[in-house]
Amino acid sequence: MLVYNFLRYLLYIAIFFVSFFNKKLSRFIKKRLFQNIENKNFSSKDVILVHMSSVGEFNLSKELIEELLRKGERVLISVMTDTGYNAVKKAYDSNENVEIIYFPLDDLFVIKRIFEKFNVKKVIIIETEIWPNLYYFAQKKSQLYIVNGRLTEKKMKSYLKMKFLVKKVLNSAKRIMVQSKEDKGRYLRLGINENKIKVYKNLKYSIKYEKISEEKKEKYYRNCVNRDKKIIVCGSTRPGEEKIWLEAFSAINKNDEYQLVIVPRHLERVQEIEDEIKRLFSENDYELFSKIQNFELEGNIDSEDILKRKTDKNEKKIFKKKKIVLVDKMGVLRDFYQLADYVFVGGTLVNIGGHSILEPLYYNKVPIIGKYYQNIEEIVNEARKMNYVKIVENEDDIIESIKSEEILDTSKFFEKNNELEKIVKELYCD
Repeated sequence: MLVYNFLRYLLYIAIFFVSFFNKKLSRFIKKRLFQNIENKNFSSKDVILVHMSSVGEFNLSKELIEELLRKGERVLISVMTDTGYNAVKKAYDSNENVEIIYFPLDDLFVIKRIFEKFNVKKVIIIETEIWPNLYYFAQKKSQLYIVNGRLTEKKMKSYLKMKFLVKKVLNSAKRIMVQSKEDKGRYLRLGINENKIKVYKNLKYSIKYEKISEEKKEKYYRNCVNRDKKIIVCGSTRPGEEKIWLEAFSAINKNDEYQLVIVPRHLERVQEIEDEIKRLFSENDYELFSKIQNFELEGNIDSEDILKRKTDKNEKKIFKKKKIVLVDKMGVLRDFYQLADYVFVGGTLVNIGGHSILEPLYYNKVPIIGKYYQNIEEIVNEARKMNYVKIVENEDDIIESIKSEEILDTSKFFEKNNELEKIVKELYCD
């Protein structure tokens, strides 16, 4: 620990020097090392410190935090990034049983001050972040738990180069709850005490995704989504996948009974995808979501795309619905998943490794994916056991998957795999 902290302070000299000339770095350091750590609401009462890196880990751990709060606990949340901090603040800023701080970069004196200010009885690390000073004080003054621990082969090899330190730090945990048997094996290779390691399924299965209101649905149906057609949503698509789906859509939509919604992973590719659409369809066959949304917000677009819908009381302008909607806005993919009849999850027809299939499953959609799903293999394998995923390799497979329509209750998938209750029990097992 002495060597670790000595090297840290040598590093500080360089960082502080650079920060004089870099305002962004200066703000980053100031927020974390010089924040005002107060104990406004908790007085001398016990708290549980939950540490996470960013918004992704917060989304994973939100139901765990809610469970702790339901048990009457006071929770101190430490988060590394600004996006994570803002997400936590938005969710819990008005909750008197939650305090939120920036993680102080494992600074010895700030970590020590946190444990002096707060009566920390348990420390929970979400996933595997190794911070020697935090682990030291957590072991000395409370109990340390790692939840949803994971260790990739690549990360393990780097840890093996400093095995003595990593072994000592991780063995300070009372319990390490990992996501898979493979993760457990990697921890064991680092010399971690096997009795400390338990395998529980990913916290992702406990996430409760937001559902859109009926009012919001009606807005989509009014100007964007055609409720009289079957809706195909292709989410988080990567280069090459749009071409495959557009050709399949052209083949299957001879009777104009489907509508295709494309939501690319990266918005800078919108023009490229537009060019691909125009290769098979006319310009009148598709529309950008932003144009539709501008009409919804402003209602002043003068275009041949505007129709008039007569109602009992008046005449109302609506946007002419197109065969294809190209979404050029962030943050609406889950909305479209809920409106879909069929969902394709991208990064799987090309060798990217796949994006999360949990959102469509949560909304009772059976995801269609390609054969490249190595990044989400564990979840795909669980879904395959219950026939809750379709794997396709080419245009013919896609067409067949669309024709074989199924309506399933996928809530059973989450009931089967959600082990949050078991994880919470471990936290209270003396």
